[in-house]
Amino acid sequence: MDKCDQPASAVAELMTELPPALRQGVYGVGVDLASVERIKLAINRSGDKFVNLVYSQSEQEYCEQAEKKFQRYSACWAAKEAAVKALGTGFRQAISFTDIELTPDAQGKPELKLSGRFQQIMHQNNATNAFVSI
Repeated sequence: MDKCDQPASAVAELMTELPPALRQGVYGVGVDLASVERIKLAINRSGDKFVNLVYSQSEQEYCEQAEKKFQRYSACWAAKEAAVKALGTGFRQAISFTDIELTPDAQGKPELKLSGRFQQIMHQNNATNAFVSI
């Protein structure tokens, strides 16, 4: 089996194969999948309560304008989960869902906008950048 086909737990092994200069610049890697149906169910059941707890106003606007809005909400959820996995904290240490915001740049490329407790923990660990792929 090719290393890229292995489960996410193999990421640590792959990191050891990076050149030292590049490896030092990577704090963590997070991976997550989100069920579109599960997110759709949560939104339909709880409505604004769930959406306002998890998604920033700009994320809500970005998702609501889409033809397949529940796919966008799911992508945002997965990006948030992957980010806390990369940081190694999960949603503990007072990290809020809205500390992590998925936004498109001018060309539509996804970016993470980080704030609050998530950003504080990043700085405490000398992590300066976060990248995302959807």
